[in-house]
Amino acid sequence: MDTTPSDHELIRNSIADIAISFDANTYAQLRSSFTEDCVVDYTGSLGLMNGIDTIIEQLQNTIGHVTTFHGLSTQAIWLTGKDTAEATTYCSASHYVGDKSFFAEAKYFDKLVKVTKGGTTKWLVNYRLTTMMGVPRGDVSIFNMDLEEWVDTLKA
Repeated sequence: MDTTPSDHELIRNSIADIAISFDANTYAQLRSSFTEDCVVDYTGSLGLMNGIDTIIEQLQNTIGHVTTFHGLSTQAIWLTGKDTAEATTYCSASHYVGDKSFFAEAKYFDKLVKVTKGGTTKWLVNYRLTTMMGVPRGDVSIFNMDLEEWVDTLKA
């Protein structure tokens, strides 16, 4: 029986590891799911971030003090080449600081590349676009940045 994980399973694990890194507050672990030169676009909230070092720093500064829970649900994965893929994943995210909370739903669109290091094959996100779905709810002041204007645009 072949126990080698499929490309689809490796991609699912890579995307899940990102959510787990957020929830465990282990942002350095994001290096195992993103390429060094990745681009992540949280349009409207965290904005466009280039490179894994910038992403780790920005996330730690903005939500490092926040307890989070990211639930991933509907997902579609497309192998676009021998070493490239795309995935769309839906996410419900809960954020807590003391008695304050913030809830949002989003869709991740990822472009991934297949890499092999030391005999281990992984899929790494090279590009992520996060699109908000619906209107977030709760107290946006829990984040270490001003997001009031962004939330107001989602309500319009």
